[in-house]
Amino acid sequence: MSITVLENENFEKITSDLNEIKESVQRLIEKDLASTYIDSKRVAEILGVSPKTWQTYRDRGQISFIQFNSKIWVKREDLEAFMNRHYIKATAF
Repeated sequence: MSITVLENENFEKITSDLNEIKESVQRLIEKDLASTYIDSKRVAEILGVSPKTWQTYRDRGQISFIQFNSKIWVKREDLEAFMNRHYIKATAF
């Protein structure tokens, strides 16, 4: 095992750089999550339904969701599929 000795200034610089990298990675993870999943409150807003109606959709299994403790997320693609299943084409007169 080898031991490397750093001056305090260099150690603090390395520590600072590592913290910046950690924060950047965390922001990327959150950005990816936000582009893939939509939180429950936002889903109800997108659908234009009340929280109770949104709860009913989930209870009936009409749309898939993920739940971590009390937080609920819906995959963007599942929400789009749900909306497409309820799409009504206009009829020509």
